[in-house]
Amino acid sequence: MNVGQEALIKLEAHEKECLVRYQSIQDTLNEHKSRFDKLENKSDNGFLRIEKLMMYGGTFVIAILSLLITVLEFVR
Repeated sequence: MNVGQEALIKLEAHEKECLVRYQSIQDTLNEHKSRFDKLENKSDNGFLRIEKLMMYGGTFVIAILSLLITVLEFVR
């Protein structure tokens, strides 16, 4: 058996092993699909809450600063 044939046999064996591994990984991902969907929904909801907090919090801070400036101008 020459080197080329030996390399081809090893490559084919490697490809078969990788196929088994990839199928195992895909099966695991498919088993946990609903769990991943739940995590994705939780993260989306968390980001929406953070976005609302920043939006309303920023508005609140601007309103307080405006009120403070107005009061300080009135006192002066």
